[in-house]
Amino acid sequence: MTLPTDPLAVPDDHVGEEAVGDDAVQVEAAESELRRLGLEEIRVRHHGDLARLEAPHRDLASMTAEPLRGEVLRAVRSAGFRSVAVDLEPVTGPGDG
Repeated sequence: MTLPTDPLAVPDDHVGEEAVGDDAVQVEAAESELRRLGLEEIRVRHHGDLARLEAPHRDLASMTAEPLRGEVLRAVRSAGFRSVAVDLEPVTGPGDG
């Protein structure tokens, strides 16, 4: 999987569509909070009340372990998502092989 160039892109079953309106605002708010936590390359995918997080392999362990796990949950939920899921098929970013 490669790092998406458009962080507002929706999942493969909606190819060609982008998150728009309130969905796009939610995605941007969640990603902004995650960047504040130092998670620069995480992408948020909008699935209604569920946020699916895509991250480089090197970030998966730290973002799912305390204390960062709690901060990630708070950050994404503060954007209006009720549930948070982590995609275990990591994106490939700079420094990943």
